[in-house]
Amino acid sequence: MNEPAAQDPDSIAHLRARRLRQISGLVFAGLSVATTSYVLDRNWSIVWLLLPGMGLMLWCLWLSHRGRTDIANLLFLFSLTSVVCALTWVSEGIKDVALLSFPALLIMAGLLVPTRVFFLLLGSMVAYLVFLTVATEVLHWRSTGYVSPPLEQLRDVLTILVVSGLAIWLVLSDLQKALASLQLQILRYRESQEQLTYLSQHDGLTGLANRSLGRERLERALAMARRQDRRVAVLFVDLDNFKVINDSLGHAAGDDFLKQVAARLNQTLRKADVVARHGGDEFVIGLSEAGQADDVARVAAGLLARMEEPFTLRDTEVSTSCSIGIALFPDDGGDYETLMRQADVAMYRAKESGRNAFRFFDAGMQADLQHNLQLVASLRIALAREEFVLHYQPVFDLHTGGLVGAEALIRWQHPEQGLLMPGHFIAAAEKAGVIVEMGEWVLLQACQQAAQWQRAGAPLVLAVNLSPVQFRRGNVEQVVEEALRRSGLPGHCLELEITESTLIEDTERFVVSLQRLKALGVSIAIDDFGTGYSNLGYLQRFAVHKLKIDQSFVKGMLDSEPQHAMVAAIVQMAKGLRLVSHAEGIEEERIRDALRALGCEQGQGYWFARPEPAKVFGQRLVPVEMA
Repeated sequence: MNEPAAQDPDSIAHLRARRLRQISGLVFAGLSVATTSYVLDRNWSIVWLLLPGMGLMLWCLWLSHRGRTDIANLLFLFSLTSVVCALTWVSEGIKDVALLSFPALLIMAGLLVPTRVFFLLLGSMVAYLVFLTVATEVLHWRSTGYVSPPLEQLRDVLTILVVSGLAIWLVLSDLQKALASLQLQILRYRESQEQLTYLSQHDGLTGLANRSLGRERLERALAMARRQDRRVAVLFVDLDNFKVINDSLGHAAGDDFLKQVAARLNQTLRKADVVARHGGDEFVIGLSEAGQADDVARVAAGLLARMEEPFTLRDTEVSTSCSIGIALFPDDGGDYETLMRQADVAMYRAKESGRNAFRFFDAGMQADLQHNLQLVASLRIALAREEFVLHYQPVFDLHTGGLVGAEALIRWQHPEQGLLMPGHFIAAAEKAGVIVEMGEWVLLQACQQAAQWQRAGAPLVLAVNLSPVQFRRGNVEQVVEEALRRSGLPGHCLELEITESTLIEDTERFVVSLQRLKALGVSIAIDDFGTGYSNLGYLQRFAVHKLKIDQSFVKGMLDSEPQHAMVAAIVQMAKGLRLVSHAEGIEEERIRDALRALGCEQGQGYWFARPEPAKVFGQRLVPVEMA
């Protein structure tokens, strides 16, 4: 069955014009039948009244075809009413069967013309009937007139009934269609409202409840648990390495991955549990009737195992994991906001523990969080108050014993705690982004100090560590160029140290940054080499000039054959690629000798010297020979 479509005003006007033509045609046909009958009966007085009516119907048809529908409607109604009035006057008056057409005319008037015209027509009919009665019964202006035989009355009644019935059916069919169209529009409106409600409450990609609906459902679960003295667990789930999937396989594959994750969550959990997409690659799960912590731990372990199963994305199998933070009601909080905050803190602790893990919230995490917040605030204040200082650790040529450079290392001269090492604050600075301003300060201070030593006749290469966060900002080359310009230090006297993890974060952008840095004459060293990806392809592509062997390998190389082999392999790799090999953490003479035997070129460590303030280090800037 075809659904009736909603009609616009133009189509409605066209339909009315067509109906008028159809009704005028029916009336013309009815008048033609009646006129023919009266001609056969030689009742000429009636014939002469019907003929003008037929002519007026033809005129209505012509006006309707010309598009003058409003005038045609008026002409149709009032001309037909006039014909009926004339017929009743010359025939049986108030008892004439022609009056049966008045109700049909009023029905059509109500549908075809404005209200004021309808009441004008009704008033005209009422006035005429009153006048006809008075003229006949009181004034005696007319007699009863011609009284038709019963068969003629039956013929006239049937003709009027059929014509009026068909005309009314045509008009009412339009009403039925309009009603059906209205019902359809109401149904579509309701469906649209339901769809809008669904879209406003659900994630468009995964079909899961969105953040607002997830919150609403969780708050209902909490209210019920509060009344029934039950537990609820809130799990904050963050996917590990989702950015890598998005960047390597494309956003379409990333979207497909999120859909599959949502499906697995739904399959793993109960229907009574709340599953919502919090945003990006984060999901929130609410376990109603959570039971004991061990029960929640089993659910979390099941989720981790389910996420570890390979995903198929564009015919490629991808393995990933997730990190889960858990907060319990009422143990960790009594409202949605508190529980979400605690679960989020626990999730970050799970990530810090190596990912692919779950952690329950505890008070110690909150204390750590508050400590980190205070630490970040203190770091910003320390920058403003210039509480940071640089110490310099000398770098020696392992074969000649000559001083060839230094590494600039930041220290915090805390007003209450004294001199703090980087391990106390660098991690917090990187998380909060303070490391960017701190790194810019270190770079400028180091360049200015190196330029000062150069002007004093002691040129050397000064190494400065760069954080991955500085590269993510996208302006590291401008920062380096500005530091060189302001200090007057030649680019070849600056060495920038980056970690292996920085190399894979955004390869294309990183290549561009390195090319611009090398154009400044700056050299690049890979710091802590061997602890990351140690990818030969990266070394060839980025054309670094030095590999710094991590001290964790150097310190134990004489006591561990695998570590000795690792150091030897890195040194040989550096030789093969024509890179400088540099060992960190040399604390014993025998380690220095072993490195020299392997062919390692440079080194630093406590055996040579600890990091020193600029004034103390400046005293070393005289060529010395090692014993």
